[in-house]
Amino acid sequence: MKYFIETLTSNSKSVELPEEFNYFGKLIGSWKFDYVDHNISCSTKGEWHFSWILEGMAVQDVIILPSRETRTEIPHPLTEYGTTLRVYNPATHTWDIAYCYTGRIMRLEARKQDDMIVLTNIDDEKKKWAFVKIEDNTFHWQNVTVKDNGEWLINADLYAVRTR
Repeated sequence: MKYFIETLTSNSKSVELPEEFNYFGKLIGSWKFDYVDHNISCSTKGEWHFSWILEGMAVQDVIILPSRETRTEIPHPLTEYGTTLRVYNPATHTWDIAYCYTGRIMRLEARKQDDMIVLTNIDDEKKKWAFVKIEDNTFHWQNVTVKDNGEWLINADLYAVRTR
């Protein structure tokens, strides 16, 4: 297993990945977060871990909701344990993304939109996930649905704080 981890992970981004497209570099590390689902009026704490992989041309993460320290034996209505592969595409200057969790894989594409990083579902462009703001030690993420008039309906907000 040691060799798998060593060959998968990278200590930094590749020099071949242009800095202007380094959308996810500030996320590398570990985070705790508060997740608020507006559709079912529920919230929980979670954790999210990011690492450079594939010689620094990709980022992989693991999201855990609720966090391992706040899990109980009583099922929570907001439960997810998933991983995302974000691979920079030099031909399109976008990020090709696959989000996977038990029983489901979603394909997304990430682009900059104003100051946000917007991930759009390939199969349903009305479904988006946005890193609204990324700072050194905090970030704000949203799950949104685009209405027919173009307005964004915010399904969930996630507010993260760096732990490592």
